[in-house]
Amino acid sequence: MVFKEINKPFELPTYRLNYKEKIKIEHEINTNYIKYDGQEFCVHYSYGLNNKSYRYFFENHGYNNYNIYDRKYNTSRRR
Repeated sequence: MVFKEINKPFELPTYRLNYKEKIKIEHEINTNYIKYDGQEFCVHYSYGLNNKSYRYFFENHGYNNYNIYDRKYNTSRRR
């Protein structure tokens, strides 16, 4: 499903991120947008401002129109 409607509201409530972290993640999504084009719900892997790895879940309604609705910490597995 491709979203090109700017006025369509997001389905999920927004996750409260630090303003700088939100800008950083949105910039990374914009830079790699070709991976997310045409997908409604996406996951972006990145490091937060505390230098820990997270998964950022977001709704995609087109380029630079995202709703980050969750953030999960990536735990490392020992082998």
